[in-house]
Order: sequence, then structure tokens, then C-alpha cells
Amino acid sequence: MLRSSINPGTHVTSPHSRAYPATVPFSQPSPNFPAIPRKRISLPRVRLPHSRGRSCNAVALDFKVFRMKEFHEVELKVRDYELDQYGVVNNAVYASYCQHGRHELMDRIGVNADAIARTGHATALTDLSLKFIAPLRSGDRFIVKVRVSDTSATRVFIEHFIFKIPSLEPIVEARATAVWLDKNYRPVRIPPEVRSKLVQFLRHEEAN
Repeated sequence: MLRSSINPGTHVTSPHSRAYPATVPFSQPSPNFPAIPRKRISLPRVRLPHSRGRSCNAVALDFKVFRMKEFHEVELKVRDYELDQYGVVNNAVYASYCQHGRHELMDRIGVNADAIARTGHATALTDLSLKFIAPLRSGDRFIVKVRVSDTSATRVFIEHFIFKIPSLEPIVEARATAVWLDKNYRPVRIPPEVRSKLVQFLRHEEAN
């Protein structure tokens, strides 16, 4: 990724939960928070709207929209050098957490950043917005949940959600837009072989 812009936010202090509830009670549920897909975790299922408001047949090779139903999850731990002077994770660090989740997801799909670079092409963020809900502190463990929520001819739209574990306290919501660039760093259509890999991944996801 070449660049990202971060909407500043503020940390909100919330009490730690040491319980292991079957569901997580939110006092003011966010309409954007998804269900946790794994059976071992049960969160309220809330329908997420399509970010681009389009319908599609995602299994067609000439698809215009690709939307994952499930989230890819990455478990991480807060490191001491990621903290600010207030003893919580610096806001800018959450962009790195989201980037790590995106790279893991694309590797799972079969789209490797190094392989893209070898072709002379690149991908870059044109937009990254983060909503900060609660802070993380040194030693906290958390999961980054990420999925492709939509696509266009040249762009991929990605959703991220960060939850503290084991309490499943919501920490951050994030939205990103990635664009495909040619050798002159101008937007181009997503290559057919990449779109094919996205479709194959979706077919495998739906089969399971």
C-alpha cells in the first residue's frame, strides 16, 4: 500500500470485561457491527448495507461486484512501543493493524503484493476512515476481522472490525478503498486473473 489518510478520533475509556458471555451486550449497538461467523462466538446478527448499493452475480467471471459473506480473522497482541503517552495504543497504529489484516486476506485469496509489484503494477489506498470506540493497552489481545465488501472496475472496498479478546469488546470500525494502478501510477481495471481468483475464493466460501 502506498498511502493512507486517517480520520482522527478520540479514545474512549470503557471498563474491561472478564466474563466470557455467549453474546456481547452493547449499550448502544452500532448498525455496522457484523455477526462473528465462528460457531464458538455468537454476536447479534445485524445486516450490513452494501457500501455501493449494487446487486450482482458474484460467480460470473465478468462480475462488477464481489462481496464476501464471512470475515477473515487475524489475532494480534499489543506491543509496548505502540502506546502513546497516555498508555493506550496510538490512533495511527490501528491503520497498521487494518493493513496487516488486508494483506493476510489477500494472501488467502491468492493475490500477493510482491507478485503484483513484479508485474509493474501496484495497489494503493485512496481512502481509509477509522471510527475509534474503545482503547487497547499493552499486552491486550485482539482480533482484526476483514472482508471485501464491494468492488468496481478499478477499486476494492474493504471493511475492518477490531474486537478485544476474550471479552469481544468492540474497539475500531474501519473502511478502506484500494485502487489498482499501472506502471505510471494511474488507475486501471483490475486484471482478469485477479478477478478470477476473487471469484474462485467466493465459490469456495459459499461451498463451505
